[in-house]
Amino acid sequence: MAVLKNKDNTELLVDCNCGCEEGIRFRIDKDDYDYYCIMTYTNGNFYKEQGETVLQVIRKKLRKIWAIIRNKDFYYSEVILTQKDWEEYKEWINKH
Repeated sequence: MAVLKNKDNTELLVDCNCGCEEGIRFRIDKDDYDYYCIMTYTNGNFYKEQGETVLQVIRKKLRKIWAIIRNKDFYYSEVILTQKDWEEYKEWINKH
């Protein structure tokens, strides 16, 4: 797991090191109250998911919606942090 911050301390990237190339990017904009914190999911499988037809994409989305309607837990992705990474993430969040 890598926790990376930019120089002006307004962005944090939590990147997985298991080989899945996924992560989450947080951006804090203190001047904009409508979009104070923006979370972006990063995915290393961009090109793999681009070859689907429209019907395949709709079917996949409907399965996700149906799972949510039936009160089933549906995880798109998860991030696992070590205790050190969690402490760094928590410290960064508490500053903002």
